[in-house]
Order: sequence, then C-alpha cells, then structure tokens
Amino acid sequence: MAPKVYLITGANRGIGLSLVNELAAKNADISIFAGVRNPSTASSLEELSREYPGKITIVKYISADEEGNKALAKEIKTKHGHLNVVIACAGIATYMGSALETPASELRDHLDVNVTGILFLFYLTAFISLPAGYTCYGASKVAVNYIARKIHFENDWLICFPLAPGIVQTDMSRANREMDKTGTLAPIQDAMTMSTEKAAPLLVCVVENATREEDSGEFMNIDGQKLSW
Repeated sequence: MAPKVYLITGANRGIGLSLVNELAAKNADISIFAGVRNPSTASSLEELSREYPGKITIVKYISADEEGNKALAKEIKTKHGHLNVVIACAGIATYMGSALETPASELRDHLDVNVTGILFLFYLTAFISLPAGYTCYGASKVAVNYIARKIHFENDWLICFPLAPGIVQTDMSRANREMDKTGTLAPIQDAMTMSTEKAAPLLVCVVENATREEDSGEFMNIDGQKLSW
C-alpha cells in the first residue's frame, strides 16, 4: 500500500516542526517532505528523522522560488508519483506598522512569501497530482483566503482551505510582540497563546478529517469551525 505523502513547508521550527512530529508519531505508513530554507541547519528535523527513520525527508523549500519548487515537485513525483496533503507553514510577519507607515517594500516582501508562495505551492501540487496534459500580514492573509477559494472552485479534484492556528508560541509571535509599539498584542498573547505541541494535534485533526464537500474553500479554524472573512 502506498504511503500517505505530505509536504509541510516552514518545517524547521514552530508549528511546522510540531506538525511533522505529530504526523510522524501517529502514522505508521507516511512520507513527509519537510521543507526548509536551509536543510543543513535543520538540526531539530534531523533529530526527528533519526527518531522516525524512513518517514521524513528534509528538502529545500523557499517560498515563491519557482525553479526550486519545480525541482521539488519532480523529486516527490519520482519517489511517490502522488502528493496527498500540502500544509503551508512557511510565512513571514517581519514588520508591524500602520498603513501610513508601511513601506511598499515590506508589503511586497510579505505578499511574495505569504501569497505568491501559496500559489506556487498549488502549481507544485498540480504538477504532481494531475494527469499529464497586520497591514502587511493581514493584507497578505486575506489574499491567501481568496486564492485558496479560487483554487477550490477551479479544481474539483482537491481539498483546499486556509487554516487558522490561532495565537501560537513561535519565534514569529515573540518577534511580533517585541515590534508592537501599541502594547495591544501582549495581553492578547498572554491570555490566548498555546504551545506548538498543543496546536499540532488540533491542526492535524482538521486536516485529516477534512472533506471537499464540508471544508474545501472555507476559512477553517483550529477547532474545526468555519470562520467568516
């Protein structure tokens, strides 16, 4: 029986790393391609790959790198011939400011990684699976919702939806707290933040139980509820 094949981007830390650990631990027959910018420095993933031999393949993945994505798609297709699930955790939130303060370069950087990267991931998935033939962060995530819904309606062969993990303790969330000049993030994070270890099984539950009829094209929350946007 062919293994269930996953591609998880941003897999070297935070939510991505915890998802790799959760999936490898609970599935006997699974192949996880763990995408990271620099495989040579992914020590935590290396430890997991030794703990779960044969289940995890560490691969180079850079958001919106078209040529790199094509090479990765060929690698997955050659090894397995199919790809069951893509979980896009690679993203950035490196600037915080009002619309008036936000440099165009920051918005471009966020859109390139958080939006264009998702579209290139879809190209990668289609290549493998189809027969031959805040101001910055918030704006980029709204665009992701639109693109995911567009992909859903135009491709009846897949399940596609954005999945909100909520407020999770990651390097990005800690950096956002430091950048926040208004002081509004700190009390919200203190009240609502969960660890990546707690978030991962909840996210996996939503992904593994999703159906096209009920969930595809929707904006899903970590608890399995549909969110309006």
